[in-house]
Amino acid sequence: MLSDAVIDGDALAVLIVYFGPLPPWLPLTLASMAANPTVSFSVVGDAPPPYTGLPPNVRFETVGWVEMQARLGALSGRRVSYTRQYKANDIKPLLPELYPHLLAGRSWWAWSDLDVVYGDLRAHMALALRAPACCAGRELQCSKRLRRDRRSPCFNSSRAPPGRSADTWRDARACPCTAGERVTAVSPLYPNPWRKKCWGPFTAFRVEGGASAAGARPPATTTSLFRRAPKWRQIVGTAEYAHFDEWWGPLSARGFETMGDVMTRLSDAGELVMSRALLPFAEAKSCADVECTFCPCGALRFELRG
Repeated sequence: MLSDAVIDGDALAVLIVYFGPLPPWLPLTLASMAANPTVSFSVVGDAPPPYTGLPPNVRFETVGWVEMQARLGALSGRRVSYTRQYKANDIKPLLPELYPHLLAGRSWWAWSDLDVVYGDLRAHMALALRAPACCAGRELQCSKRLRRDRRSPCFNSSRAPPGRSADTWRDARACPCTAGERVTAVSPLYPNPWRKKCWGPFTAFRVEGGASAAGARPPATTTSLFRRAPKWRQIVGTAEYAHFDEWWGPLSARGFETMGDVMTRLSDAGELVMSRALLPFAEAKSCADVECTFCPCGALRFELRG
C-alpha cells in the first residue's frame, strides 16, 4: 500500500537491464537489495542468476542479446542491430512495456543499474512523497552567471515575474503545490541547477499517473512515458547509445530527446509532479566530473567484510 507520505508493503518494483558477465561487485549489490525486503528487484539480461546468495525479493529474467533486439524491433517497428551491449541502458525506460508482469501488484516502478548500492528505499521514498513540486510554467533554468546577476530572479526570487519562481535548486519556496497534487516521479538528482528530472542509476514513477497540477492532464500510466519522446523509435533503431535513460544525451543535435528532456517538458506542462526532496545519494563518477559541480562526490573505494 502506498499513501502520500508512506511507502509500505510491496509497492515498489525496481527494474534493471544488464548484458554480459555479471560484475564482481554483485554480492554487495545483492546484499543491499536483501536489506530492502519489501522492494521487488528484477534483473533483465543474458546471464543466469548466481547459484547462491540470491535474495527472495530478487529475480533474474533471462533473455539472450539477440532475442532482446528482436523484441525491441517488434516494439518499435525498426530494424535493430546493436554492436555494443552498453546500448542496453537505452532500454531501461522501455522495460515496463517489454516486461509488464514484473510490475504486477506494484504501485511504483523504477529503473536502476546493477552497480548501485541501495540504502533504505522505503524510507527515502517516504521522504520524497512529502515534497511535491508543482512547477507548471513557473520553473526557471538558472546558470552560474544568472545566479551572480543581482537583476536576475535566480539571484533573488522576489524579482521573479508574476507567476514565475526562481529555481528549485536554491529556493525552497519555489513551485508550491496548493491543490492536493501528489508526487508522480522521484529522481535523486532533482532538484538541480539544470532542471533535469531523471537520473540513469535510479528514477522512480507512480505507475498510475495520479493527481497532477491543477488543469493539467496527467498520463494515465507512466509505464509508457518513453513514447512521449518524438524520436523514441529512432533511438531504439540506432546502434549508438543515446543516453535515453539520462538527464542529458550526446545526440540532442539530431533531435533525440532523453527521458530527462521528456520529464522536464511534462513537468513544465503540469503533467508530471516531481519530488523536490533532497535525497541522500552519492556517485563515485562525480568526484572526477568537473561539469557537474553540484553532484555529490561518492566513495571511490570500499571494503566488504564477511
